[in-house]
Amino acid sequence: MSSQPCPSLRPLISLRLGSKFLIVATFPATAREILKTNDRDLSSRFNLRLSNVIPGIKNSIIVLLNECNQRWRFLRSAAHTELFSSRALESHLKLRAEKVQEMLDFLGSNGGEVVAIVDIIYATIVNILTYTMMSKDIVNLKDNVGELRKFSRSLIEFAVPSMADIFPLLGALDFRAKQKAKDYKERTRALWADILTHRLVNGSGPDRNTLFQTRTGHTISDPDPTHLPDGSLLYVSDPDPMRPGSESGPGPLIALLTQNQNASSKLRDEITITIGGTDLLSKSQQAKLPYLQSCMKETLRLHPPSPFLVLHCAVQSCKVMNYDNLDLKGTHYELLPFGGGRRICVGVSLALKQIQLILASLIYAFDWFLPSGMDPKTLDTSEEFSIPMGTEKPLHLILKRKKKQPKD
Repeated sequence: MSSQPCPSLRPLISLRLGSKFLIVATFPATAREILKTNDRDLSSRFNLRLSNVIPGIKNSIIVLLNECNQRWRFLRSAAHTELFSSRALESHLKLRAEKVQEMLDFLGSNGGEVVAIVDIIYATIVNILTYTMMSKDIVNLKDNVGELRKFSRSLIEFAVPSMADIFPLLGALDFRAKQKAKDYKERTRALWADILTHRLVNGSGPDRNTLFQTRTGHTISDPDPTHLPDGSLLYVSDPDPMRPGSESGPGPLIALLTQNQNASSKLRDEITITIGGTDLLSKSQQAKLPYLQSCMKETLRLHPPSPFLVLHCAVQSCKVMNYDNLDLKGTHYELLPFGGGRRICVGVSLALKQIQLILASLIYAFDWFLPSGMDPKTLDTSEEFSIPMGTEKPLHLILKRKKKQPKD
């Protein structure tokens, strides 16, 4: 989407891809028409082969794939109320600070060893969200956290449009798709079995199950997830509430800051002056970091999270843009890193708060170095489309803890 009108483009472009008809919005004003004015008609999801190869997936609670029906609205409302409302974010402020401090302590104890920094950040965010939802960490930072991230990204193999989606007859030739989908489902069930067991053993009273019951519609009385009906379980290890903060730009932003030493130095100076003698940002300090917020916005503009890149589908025919009265001066829909309309990311507030907290804490507490004297200008920042979004090649850094500098 271009911020300025391009003479060679029109507001809407149509493409014929096999049996599918694709419409592309090229201007902010056009995006506004689609994501706001005609949101009700254009907020459905394209039916990918994922829904045909994983049993029960159409009835699951993966909000990314659900239709805009009553169940979908209920799940989004529940997630917003329990996880992402102002009240919920305020009540979990101490928990987020504790998990970020655990991450800083872990990185500080590595003694200057090379670490896959994006994997560590991803594991920290996942633990924040799973502890909020179920009072349990599912990742140990000392373990191979890269395996969890690789596992959660494997779903993208089924969520990305393929030749079989464009030419349905080719679907019969993909003999491995169904088996891979079944294997993924079983691995996910095994992962959540441990969480269900923990909730069964440690639950004490009705309040302990409130959020899980809200998400699944079932009381936890059996630790074996295979006994739950199809569709009642969180099928993915990275369900919708776990996506917002984990995929909202930490990987690309850290890579770009490592590559751009001038921007990194300017950001470090701003954070050092603001934070003072502590490692963590307070709530009042977060609003005093305009350069950090600008870096986040620019990164999200250039490297949008994957939910915005998932195709929308028209529920019924509708008219988009009045070609006799074009308004090309619209500015409100020029930056859409979290989607728009009914499909806007439900956890956008949490994503911005916790990514800002994590990045500011890392920049203030550590000096970053590339391994083996690598030149930052040669760093490969090519992206891959995945959940979460990240660089194609893992980013490895050496982090050395700085001495605390008291605030003047």
